[in-house]
Amino acid sequence: MLRIGTSGSAGSADVVICGWRDGRRPRLRTGVKLVFQAGGTLPDLPGLRVGRRPARGAEELARALCEGFDVVVAEAGDPAAPVVAAGMWHYGWTAGDVGPLAGATVAGLVLAGLRAPCALEVRADGGATLDCGSTPGHEVTVADVLAGLAARFRSGRYRTPVVTVPLASVRLTQETCSRVRVAPCAGEPVYLAQSGRVQSV
Repeated sequence: MLRIGTSGSAGSADVVICGWRDGRRPRLRTGVKLVFQAGGTLPDLPGLRVGRRPARGAEELARALCEGFDVVVAEAGDPAAPVVAAGMWHYGWTAGDVGPLAGATVAGLVLAGLRAPCALEVRADGGATLDCGSTPGHEVTVADVLAGLAARFRSGRYRTPVVTVPLASVRLTQETCSRVRVAPCAGEPVYLAQSGRVQSV
């Protein structure tokens, strides 16, 4: 199981990543990882291995996590990158796992866009459940989430260096007043054109 929590600042990449075995998938990376937004002040964290060089995008973040860093710094750019990187680290997703990457991208955008302290439970297929707890005032609705996503999906798609997600593939379900389920998404693979620009296949 993979659980990712945020401090609650909208658009922040500061997250706590917790990965553990659930008994069904023995080959998982486990532990607790911290991701901080570049430009902020890193707290004193004695005993932890800190990667102070900012990582750009999900692949660089995942590489740092897989190399054993307990704390990594994320460059601003893609607010979904920490969640996608967490899935790549924990579940071992690669560029060919388009569906899980797409689902985690949507989940990461949802988490980054909320002001209330919330957490995601991300599954191996990229589906996720957003949980904002039972504190009054922390309610979250499907309509709220969709409104936040629509602002990021220009021309109906959200593009990253690892996957492109069509807004039409996003499926959300209200579970409780503070829980929204994000279904696995259909993603589109990307490739690097000769111009150096990322394009959809």
